[in-house]
Formats: sequence, structure tokens, C-alpha cells
Amino acid sequence: MVRKKEPYLKQFQTLTLPVSRIKGIGPKRALLLQDRDIYTLLDLLFFLPIRYEDRTSICPIRDAEPGKTLLVKGTIVGSREQWTPFSGKRLFKIVIHDGSGSLELVWFNYRKPHLSSLGSSREDILAFGKITAGRRCWQMVHPDITVLNTKSRSSDQDILCFRPVYPSIRGIAPKLLRSFIRTAFKYQKDSLLDPVPERIIRDIHLPPLRTALEKIHFPPADSSIDDLNTFSTSYHKRLIFDRFFLVMLLIAYRKKMREKTPSHPLSIPSDLALKLRKIFPFDLTADQINAIDDIVNDFTSPKPMNRLLMGDVGCGKTAVAAVAAYISVLNNEQVALMAPTQILASQHFDYFSSVSQGMGFRPVLLTGSLKKSEKLQIYEKIRSGYYNLVIGTQSLIQEELVFSSLGLVIIDEQHRFGVKDRALIDRKGKNPNLLVLTATPIPRTLAVTTYGDMDISMIRTFPEGHLPVSTHLVREDQKRELFNELTRTLSRGQQAFVICPAIEGSEDAGIKDVLNMAKSLKKLLCPRFKVGLVHGRLPGEQRETAMDNFRKGRTDVLVSTTVIEVGVHVPKATIMIIEHPERFGLAQLHQLRGRVGRSGEKGACFLVISKNISPKALSRLEVFAQTLDGFEIAQKDLEQRGHGEVAGMKQTGIGDLDPAEIIRENELFLMAKEQAERIITADPDLTSPENSLLRSIVDSLLSRPIDL
Repeated sequence: MVRKKEPYLKQFQTLTLPVSRIKGIGPKRALLLQDRDIYTLLDLLFFLPIRYEDRTSICPIRDAEPGKTLLVKGTIVGSREQWTPFSGKRLFKIVIHDGSGSLELVWFNYRKPHLSSLGSSREDILAFGKITAGRRCWQMVHPDITVLNTKSRSSDQDILCFRPVYPSIRGIAPKLLRSFIRTAFKYQKDSLLDPVPERIIRDIHLPPLRTALEKIHFPPADSSIDDLNTFSTSYHKRLIFDRFFLVMLLIAYRKKMREKTPSHPLSIPSDLALKLRKIFPFDLTADQINAIDDIVNDFTSPKPMNRLLMGDVGCGKTAVAAVAAYISVLNNEQVALMAPTQILASQHFDYFSSVSQGMGFRPVLLTGSLKKSEKLQIYEKIRSGYYNLVIGTQSLIQEELVFSSLGLVIIDEQHRFGVKDRALIDRKGKNPNLLVLTATPIPRTLAVTTYGDMDISMIRTFPEGHLPVSTHLVREDQKRELFNELTRTLSRGQQAFVICPAIEGSEDAGIKDVLNMAKSLKKLLCPRFKVGLVHGRLPGEQRETAMDNFRKGRTDVLVSTTVIEVGVHVPKATIMIIEHPERFGLAQLHQLRGRVGRSGEKGACFLVISKNISPKALSRLEVFAQTLDGFEIAQKDLEQRGHGEVAGMKQTGIGDLDPAEIIRENELFLMAKEQAERIITADPDLTSPENSLLRSIVDSLLSRPIDL
């Protein structure tokens, strides 16, 4: 499989070479690396560590303490293999001694024959791992070991160092991956071009890109392990700045491009309010009416609308979007609505189909699962203008899809799409109006800063009759009462979600997973009640079937991961049980909670608390249980998510920004935003020689040739 190269990568000479040019990477390993989107030397250089281990000093065994992660050095003095009782799995132990004490190295479910030969030798080895208490001496379970002999020729950089830890790659050992990255740096020499103008980097006192990348992969000896693991070194900050800078540059560039091309004002019916009262079987809230007024003002302006509509779960954003689509259709313009998942796209199609008679919509659902012949027929009807409302996923940005007169683009859950996706869909028309929806609450001050190119409307109130979802913390010893509540709810003909953070039990010891949870609930509830299962690894068709069965009431309980977080609307679902809620952010929990109690019935959300939960995590969940305002929750979530909860440096390309990272690195973000806007103000088309590489990057990411 060969990935289509982005134009700006041609700027990098040797860096566009395939990774197979590195010694030791044959066709098989190259395919394994492609699973992590590593195709070229450049990809390898930007495959970043997720954390670091402090292996800079050797600790005498006598100074070891339980719970500490240490590097020790010792001579092998004995080994033995044994079988564990009951399970019958092999266990292998090696004892090392360093003159100050002895340490037992333990491997459970032992399957590495080379350890047997190693155990019979008297080699000196380094062992890195967590110290635990054993029967006779300290133990280290499943340590990472390095043999210190002349044959191994271990690099000094791999012995006493701050060792980077990368996302795992199936079939590629960590040591081997580090050697590949080291070789890639030797290949690249001076080929790595810096996209950010040198004067900017000099002014903000950050290192050059090449230096930053090298030091991130191979930290200097004087580094701080805390700074490394919180990505606070100047080298990490340089890459964070680049991501901020390039995203804000794209936003500023798109804003200028949209402003250059005026749009024609739309005609608004004089009796619009009366028409809407006839169409909707409910009264619009004051906030919905204000948002519609904002949209009407945009439509009558000579500039195209570029509006972000923010609102909590269940506040009625879709109704506002329907009004915007209605006005566009009255003006003989087509509407494209892009959703992040087929599930959400299908729900939008059901909604707009139900109101199509009163609003004149001729909707069609376009997803990636359609057969080629079906797609071609739909494409032709869209091109002819027969369909005036096209609803779909990323299939809407395919080159083959051509609109007759696209006038409005609606993007739901915008944070699920990158800048490039949004740019491609709004180029399907002649500078169409753009309405972006999000139920992910962002504090207004942060939204204004981040989405500086967009006007913002907010819906804070809820429709009449909306009942708040009650939230309860449940201890492990209260699960029987919780199960009784579940069966009572199901007996009333209502439905329930059960959310687990993992798919399989092997993902993390002691963590509830959906596969085992579904199996257990089927034993307990069937045949009286039916249990469904959905998770991210299911093929799309199976996932759609499982969701459809739940929506239509064919299953009573849906066991799921967070794939149901956004947009899933099941009116009869009134109860949600979330296992290990401490593993989710507060804003994410709020999104999950919003899936129940959506039809006038009061909903309830139960957070199952494990007995070993930390005081900090418990405090966060108590705050969540007492707060129903999504915007307040988002603010608290951003305030409480510290560096310790950062998953790692982003491995993907340029896309949208993480609000929590903006909060943490606000000064860096503001500098990046200021520099990006200054460049676009001075050089809107990026035609100056200094901005030539930036021009190529923008060209590549927006997939539109720039007129040179």
C-alpha cells in the first residue's frame, strides 16, 4: 500500500524515502510500521514518545524500596523455572546480586526460551522495573533487561539515559524502534526544513525544529524527568507551538479567502415566525430564536455566514439548523449536512425526513457503506438538483460528488473533523454559508479565542418539559441495588445503556470490558430482556445493526464503549450505568449522560466507583454529579485536568486543537495565534519567499492549488 504523498513533502529530499531504506526494515516490518501511519523517514522522525523512563542512574539493590521504579545492575547467580498452581502457566525467575543485596526477576506465563539460556550464565545485566516485596528478597516483575556483554554492543544511549517510550507497534520491539529512529536522524542530515520562519522562532526563544525533534527522541543528560513527562521542555514546546501555529494559520488563511469571495444575500420570508410556529409542534426557546435571528442576519449580509452554534445536549440545536436549511431551500439552494458517524448521520436523516413535508426538504443519506451503483445514482440526482438536502459523513468530501447549487454547509460536532475536512466540504459550493454545531461545551472566552474566524451563537436554555438527568455515585457493594433498579426500569418498557472503558479484559487488568459485561448481563437478564453490544472494533455494518436494534426497541440493554458518546438519540433510554467513570473526562461523562432522558421521561445516570479510586478522582466525580450545566462542567474539566493526565504528544497531523492543551499552554497558544494572524495580514496569499514552505503546507492541507 502506497500512501498518496502530500505536495509539500516533496520539499524534503531524503525524508520522503520509504522506511524500508533503513537497514533492518524489510517489507514485513514496513507493513507493521504502516499500522501506525509510518511510511517515510519523516513519519518516523515525527513518531513521538508518549512518556519517558529515568534510567540515568543505577540504584544499589540494598537501597531499593517497594513501589519504586528503578534501574539496577547485578550478576546472575541463579535461575529456576516452575509451574503456577491451578492455572498451569510457566513461571521463570532469575536471581541477581550486586554485592549489596539480591533481587529476584520474575516472568509470569513465561514463553521466552532465551531467558533459560541467560539464566544459566553468569552475565552482568541491567534490570529496569518496579520493586515489589517477595518471600525471600525484593522482586521485579516482568523487568526490561539489558545484557552487558561485548556481543550485545548496547549503545550508551540505551543504557544510562532518559529512555523514551513510544506507542506500541505490533511486531516491532521498542529497542528496535529506537534504533530505526536513530538511523533516520543519520539519514536526514540537514534535509529537515523548518516551516516556521526563523525570525519567529528567534523572537519566541524556541529551538530549531531539527534540534527539538532530536532532543525529544534523545533527551540530554541534564533534562528533568518531570519536564519530559509533562512535555514542558523547550523541545516539546516547540512542537506544541508548531501545531498551534499551523492550525491558526489555516484558520486565518481560510477567513481571508472566504472574505475575498462575497456571497449573494438570501431572501427571508416576511412571515418566517408564523411559518415556524406551524412547522414545529413546540415553542422555540428564547435562545433558539436569538440564534435564528443571528443566522437570518448572516444570510442577508453580503459576506458568507461562518457561524459556530454551541449548545448543551438536548437544547435544540438541530431545530435551529433545520430553520437555516429551510431558508436556504426556499432560495433554491442545496444544503449539505456532515456528521462524524454513520449513526449520527442516520439520525439526522430520520429527523429531517420527518419534517420534510412542511419544510420542502428532499433529503438523501450518503454514507461510505453504500454500494457503488447506489452512490452513482445518488450523485447524479444531487448534480441535477433533485436532492436539496444531502446528509452524510466524510463521504460528502469525495471528489466525485458535485452539487448543483450548494448554498449552506452544516457540520455537526465540528471537533470530530479536522481543518482540512471542513475546508473541503465548504469548497463544494461557491463560498457557501457555513454553520457549525457542537454539543461539546467550550467556555465562551476560550471559544472566542480558538474560533476567532467564526461568529458564535450560544443556546443555554432548554425546551419546556426538559427534565434534568439525576446522577448518582454507586459503590461496588451497592451493585445489587443498582441491578434491581435496572430490572425495574426495563420492566417498565424503558431501555438502558451500560458503558465500559475497555473492549477486552486483556486491555487493562481489573478494568471492566464490554465483551465480558455483555456476556454477564445476558446470563442475568435473558431471556426476559435482550442485551446488545457495540464497540469501535465491530465492522461498521454490525455496529449500525446493533444501534438500529436498540433504537427500535429490539434490544433492551446496550453495552457499549464511548462510541455512543455523540448524537445517539434513543427516546426510551432512561438509565445509564458507567463503569470506571474516573477514566473519562468530565465533559465526556456529560456527553454520555446526555444520551438518556430525552423524551420527557426522567433519566438517571449511575457512576460505579471502584474501591481503590483516588481522592482526586472521587472529588472530580462528586463535582460532576452535582453539576448539570455543560459549560460549567467543561470549565471545571479544563481546570482540573493537569499535566499528569496528558496522554502524550499528538501523533497525528495538523487538525483541531485540544481545549485543555490551550488552557495549559495559553501563553504559547496566544503567541502562535498572533504570529499566524500577523503573517496572513501582511501576506494574505503567502506569496513572499519567506513564506514559501508555509504556502506549500497550506496548499497541501487544504487540497486546493494556490495560484502562484
